[in-house]
Amino acid sequence: MNISWKWLGEFVDLTGITPEEAADKLTMSGLEVAGVTSTMAPGLEKVITARITAQEKHPQADKLSLCTVDDGRQTYTIVCGASNMKAGDHVALAPVGTKLPNGLQIKKSKIRGVVSAGMLCSAAELGLEEESTGILILPPDTPLGEPVFSCLGLDDHVLEIEITPNRGDCLSVIGVAREIAALYERRFSYPAPKVSGGEPPTPELITIDIEDPELCPRYVGRIARELVIAESPLWLQQRLAAAGVRAINNIVDITNYVMLETGQPLHAFDLERVRDRRIIVRRAGGDREFTTLDDVKRQLDPDTLMICDGQGPVAIAGIMGGQNSEITATTTQVLIESAFFQPASIRRSSRLLGLATEASYRFERGVDPEGCGLAADRAVALLVELAQAQPAGGRLDANPRPYQAPEVTIRTDYCNRLLGIELEPAAIENILARLQLQPRETTPGTFTTRIPGYRFDLEREADLIEEVARLYGYHHLPTTLPLIRERGGGSADDSLLAAVKELAVAYGYCEAVNYSFMDPKALDMLGIPAGDERRRLVQLRNPLNEEMSAMRTTLLPALLHNLSTNFRASCRNIRLFELGKIFIAVEGEKLPDERLCLAGAATGTRYREHFAAPEANIDFYDLKGFIEELAAFFHLDFAFDRQGIELYHHPGRAAAIMLGERQIGSLGQLHPDISDYLDINQEIFVFELALPSLLAAAGRRPVFQALPRYPASYRDLAIVVDRQLPAAELVRTIREVSKLIAAVEIFDVYEGNQIPADKKSIAVRLTFRDLNKTLTDKKVNAIIDKITRRLQQEFSGEIR
Repeated sequence: MNISWKWLGEFVDLTGITPEEAADKLTMSGLEVAGVTSTMAPGLEKVITARITAQEKHPQADKLSLCTVDDGRQTYTIVCGASNMKAGDHVALAPVGTKLPNGLQIKKSKIRGVVSAGMLCSAAELGLEEESTGILILPPDTPLGEPVFSCLGLDDHVLEIEITPNRGDCLSVIGVAREIAALYERRFSYPAPKVSGGEPPTPELITIDIEDPELCPRYVGRIARELVIAESPLWLQQRLAAAGVRAINNIVDITNYVMLETGQPLHAFDLERVRDRRIIVRRAGGDREFTTLDDVKRQLDPDTLMICDGQGPVAIAGIMGGQNSEITATTTQVLIESAFFQPASIRRSSRLLGLATEASYRFERGVDPEGCGLAADRAVALLVELAQAQPAGGRLDANPRPYQAPEVTIRTDYCNRLLGIELEPAAIENILARLQLQPRETTPGTFTTRIPGYRFDLEREADLIEEVARLYGYHHLPTTLPLIRERGGGSADDSLLAAVKELAVAYGYCEAVNYSFMDPKALDMLGIPAGDERRRLVQLRNPLNEEMSAMRTTLLPALLHNLSTNFRASCRNIRLFELGKIFIAVEGEKLPDERLCLAGAATGTRYREHFAAPEANIDFYDLKGFIEELAAFFHLDFAFDRQGIELYHHPGRAAAIMLGERQIGSLGQLHPDISDYLDINQEIFVFELALPSLLAAAGRRPVFQALPRYPASYRDLAIVVDRQLPAAELVRTIREVSKLIAAVEIFDVYEGNQIPADKKSIAVRLTFRDLNKTLTDKKVNAIIDKITRRLQQEFSGEIR
């Protein structure tokens, strides 16, 4: 926010303080000032005030005038092309040698045969306006020969302040002035508008009904009549311009001016267009469309708070007014709205509408519920001064839920212990008083404060201690090293999880770290059934957007989004994994069930592009190999089952991951329909498994096994079995035959002309080993016979 230095001086004594010094002190107290700039460009101090004593036509040009100009010390002959001036007007004179902001250097020059000794300037040429239709005419009582900017009070500086979201109280001139007064221990004063009572009383001209006091606890209305719409005076335009606000007319400019000054957004309604002379504050309900001041038809959410008259909406509360009640050139009486709206409601409506304004920016951060009346009075006083308005009597203040100031207590000993300093109770009391917190000592060294309405950020003792630190000065706090007590390393689970990440990286995966939020529609994309526990969502009360409105119940949607984003950026070979928590809502419980999961997504080629690398794409077995390596790391045996695969998998190219009799995850190819939805024309493979069961079952200590002293024996078998039989079942059955079978590895699967169409041949290599002696062929052959009989009995398997 941009703040005028001279404007600040109206509320706090700035004597002896430079803008740069104040900027440094504000920054050191936590209110960062990004820069200080002068409103007057270099060289403009030479532009002085003067009076036109005579004006006549140029003898050689019909559109030029010859002006005789007096600055109180000497006279000048000036050739001027403007036509809005006359003899007796006070003007801005740029003598020879002046350099204007547009780069023009004023020189003595002959124009159509007449020497011009300077230039009469417009507001645009002085940088006060974007464009002007004539030269700048100054007030008739302007003294002569004075620098124009100083004379008009326009020699100012602007502080560019970065306001943090918790300091909405500093989104105003008054708010920053309060900070400076507290930092420098100067007296601070609020504006004191004086509005004489008029007739008729305001309650006879308008009624105000608040139907939703939760969203609008207070609504103040004031009426000004018989006003004249005109251009705002130069000083007001300049202050608005310094704050980055464009001047429109005196009515609109006054509402903007008061908002910048007090932090309270105002809205002006044309009273003649307020139907039934009634204001109703309610939710939109059945009103689904509304045209705002910017001539855009907005679709309304039923819970959007609206300002209505007797027949329908006239404004979106706290955001923007409507065309049907806007100020026009024929407006003669206005209703000034000054209200307090619940910040979360305005924030939500602003996001839904995609409409952010200066008003909504302030309401979202919280305005002072106790300041509504002051702002309304200030606006009416300016309307009387600048628009010749006649105020109606008093103001109408609908206040169904008056502000109840909370009280917070601070203890001197705790404050000193937390900050590492030794402040006396009197020093803390002084700081709290400078912040206008009205401290009172309840017990020795303990102070209870009243939190004013504009300080939404002060909720507990720690907040008050931070305020003490700010005003005491962070740079005065002692620098000490933290006390670190020696502790053991991380938990065993932490070490295992770190190893899991290292293993995934070794397999070519990159770690993704996503938000813990998700779009509930992502579950529809994945085809998660209605009764699945992943449908038990923890909804956020105030989500950033619909895509982040619930806590995630699966890691895959975010990973697929990451993969899609990379694919659109022309990355074709992608392997991503994420290790994080999912959140399942538990009926009757406040907190969800948090579970640690590991998920991955991969697409593209198996190997990096290289002349010696074979051309092969990632497939099911790449993921299966990684999962098996993970099981080996944990000293566990995983099984893979075709039952229990997810709907988002490709049928026939997926498997459930089993740990004993329990399914802990799944892996496989993503269904082609989902790949098409993601606009990825490559096969995508994904996996997701729950880690708690895995961590609980994992062998904590690696078991040492000596190198075998006796050689192993090997046999290869090709078994013809039913085509639908899972290979894992075959391997499990073979291993159960004898403890002397050290390993069973599948090295070929054949389906073809040499075996029946409903059969397949699985070739396995068997490793036999006895740790105590050398196995004989007779012993190995006996085990082979047992295997043959077992496979025949259970699967009707035949040895080829």
